[in-house]
Amino acid sequence: MTQAQDERNIHGFVVNKILKDFVDMDMLVATQFISKAYEVRVFSNTLDESLSDWYENKFKPNVFLLDEDEYTEASIQALKIQFLIAGTDFGTSRQRDMGQKWSDTIRGYLGELGLKQLLHNRFNIDIGLGHEPGALEEYLDLDIRKVRKGNEFEYRNPLINVSIKTTKSNGVWLDIPGDQFSHSDLYVLALIGVDVNHLFSFFKHLSVFKDKVLKKGVDNHCINQLEADEIYDKVPSFRKIYGYIAGLVSSDKNINDYTYEGIMGRTNFTITNWSGKYEEEYLEVVKRDKGARSVKFAGIGTFTQSNRHIFGLAGLKNSDKDWLNLLVDKI
Repeated sequence: MTQAQDERNIHGFVVNKILKDFVDMDMLVATQFISKAYEVRVFSNTLDESLSDWYENKFKPNVFLLDEDEYTEASIQALKIQFLIAGTDFGTSRQRDMGQKWSDTIRGYLGELGLKQLLHNRFNIDIGLGHEPGALEEYLDLDIRKVRKGNEFEYRNPLINVSIKTTKSNGVWLDIPGDQFSHSDLYVLALIGVDVNHLFSFFKHLSVFKDKVLKKGVDNHCINQLEADEIYDKVPSFRKIYGYIAGLVSSDKNINDYTYEGIMGRTNFTITNWSGKYEEEYLEVVKRDKGARSVKFAGIGTFTQSNRHIFGLAGLKNSDKDWLNLLVDKI
């Protein structure tokens, strides 16, 4: 099947199935959810039977929808800890300003709220998230701070440590940097349908631009009202946010093991799934094993730093049995 046929099949499935079930989901977000899963071979082809199996069993049961109130909660909770967060990305010297840090943290908290919603709706479990003031290290290792199951009257401490990681709708990797993998019992990956301008869209929704920034510009004769209106219209509007829980990974395994799968081209090998420890020199082993000129990761190319654990979408656990065995029965 050609790439053009795959794209037509995915587009048709999005229009005829996903957007009929979730009528206000953004077309691009829906397409990214499904096309990225195919890129890393969560399902083997784009025929209707294969797409439907993924959709009904792995995607649809794990979808969540967040509104303005939940975005507000995420933005306030994220703002609380901005001065505790380092200005550099892990393992790099790349600086992030406060706006970028805030935006990135909001995205992470939206994933946590998505899991909270899903556990309540699917399993009648209520959780409290780790957003109270405290040392930053606490936020990294214990995202679920309290739990109450349907037959329990009061919240209690969870019996396992759960870490919730969030990536955008075009993400395909659960990336756990440094030695964090040994700090939690279970890792959860949420994919969230927000673009890079989500914070600006929220500001627009709150009339920050129209009633404050742009009005000030008009009052100070920096721009006229027509120019202000044109700028305002270019800022994307806020909309409800769809996401889904892509799966779970337990840390009760040899943390130094790794397995991988991929696609061999004429001379280059693309890794579509990786499960376990990652060091840069491991790619040399893959290159020799496959007789490849170069090796890259699907969807991202390369990781900026060694010393991490990586899990692709295809390697995550997400069946009903997995949810029960790894999280619901243990927490």
